[in-house]
Order: sequence, then C-alpha cells, then structure tokens
Amino acid sequence: MFIDFKNISDNSRLWIYGSAKVLTSDIQFSISKKITSFLNSWAHHGKSLTCSFTILYDRFIVIALDEDINQTGGCSMDGLQKLILKIDDDFSLDLYNRLNVFINTENKITCINSNMLNANNDITEDSLFFDLNISKKKELSNWLIPIKKGWCKRFLD
Repeated sequence: MFIDFKNISDNSRLWIYGSAKVLTSDIQFSISKKITSFLNSWAHHGKSLTCSFTILYDRFIVIALDEDINQTGGCSMDGLQKLILKIDDDFSLDLYNRLNVFINTENKITCINSNMLNANNDITEDSLFFDLNISKKKELSNWLIPIKKGWCKRFLD
C-alpha cells in the first residue's frame, strides 16, 4: 500500500539511489509514475507492503518501507531492483555506481567518483557529502556529513 512519504514511519527502512545527473522535472514525473504504479501493488507473500518514495534534491530516489507492518524479501525485492534497473537504463542515471560521492558545496550537489576525490583540490575531509548508506527514514535529518566521518574518507588519503 503506497502512502505519502511524510506519513510513513520514521523507522521505515530506506533504499537510496543517487543519480549522477540532475533529475529534470520531466524525468522526475516519469520516474514518479513508474515507482508509484509499482509501489501501489508491491507485496510480499501476498501481503501488501506499506511503502512510499520521494525524490530529494533533484538527485536522490528514496524508497521507504514500513517493516513494522510487513517485511519484504526475495521476489518482492527482486521486483523493486528490476524497476530501478529499468529506470536507470531508461534515463542513464548511473544509479548503481556505489563509488559515486555526492558532495554538497555552496548549495550545489556534485557527483564525483570516489577515485577522483583526491584529485580535486576543492574537496577536503570537512567537505559535506550525502551518506547514501543510511537505512532508516529518521536518519535523513543527518545524512549530510563531513567526508572525514564517512566511507569515502579513505579516498582522500
């Protein structure tokens, strides 16, 4: 059962997919239609899943699932991943490149491959990046962290 993102539990599990390019309003509209259609019928072992999604900062597709109501696994997760792969393929978004780092500088988000962090003199260990490894909705308030506190710190050394 799809519900509005602001109404889903703060303890909901998240999957975050970062786009290497800015998601235009046309692309967001198309993605929203596809994801909403899928989530309206998303189920696990015949039980409807309480879920939602949002697109944040024109870069991040965020899927949320309230696991306190029903959990997911197996085939239902395969269905979600197939949908995201299709969206990635349709719009060439590079959603599955987990080495991409999304840096926030001067209120602009830049996508940089982690292997290139050290080559960019404007990026320091205090530069802020979006930690896509968070797993709960309540963590969205703290997902912008300094590189020195994140997985990508080793690429600056």
